[in-house]
Amino acid sequence: MAVSTTTFAERMQRIQSGKTTSWTVPGEGLATHKDERSFLSKAGVKMRTKSTQKKVGILFYLLALVSGAISVIVARWLDFKFLDDAMAFAAGKGIDLASMLTGVPTALGLAIMLSLLAMMVLGQRKSAIHVQTAGFMGAFLFEADLVALAPDVYAMFYPPTWVADMMASATLVT
Repeated sequence: MAVSTTTFAERMQRIQSGKTTSWTVPGEGLATHKDERSFLSKAGVKMRTKSTQKKVGILFYLLALVSGAISVIVARWLDFKFLDDAMAFAAGKGIDLASMLTGVPTALGLAIMLSLLAMMVLGQRKSAIHVQTAGFMGAFLFEADLVALAPDVYAMFYPPTWVADMMASATLVT
């Protein structure tokens, strides 16, 4: 068995400089990145993926929650902003878009697409998908309460009649 030739202070300097990994080599102390890559190349796939996975912090989960809620709000805005223009454009071309979309909740469809897009852009892992879904469902089910909390903000982007209807149907905030 080889005896470590480095002192404790030298090993601590290597740790603090970031030039080591969390791996140890028996009898030699902490491994370098080169030692870790060498070991992982000989190890199985399961060990390699477990070792190289990045840790997910609370900020990542918070971002997932907010992206789920924002996708609902932005989809509703896109629905109000552009759907009427699209229907007018289609009517000018002789297409009855309103009758085609009667049973389709366009804001919900847009929200799902925006949520999936945010999931891909943010590179969310399986654990964060549940958090994003919670934000999505929270904003979707309690949107009237969000409007009641900040009616001035919503009045800048949405029609006043819609804001008044949503404030009247708010259940949690009175």
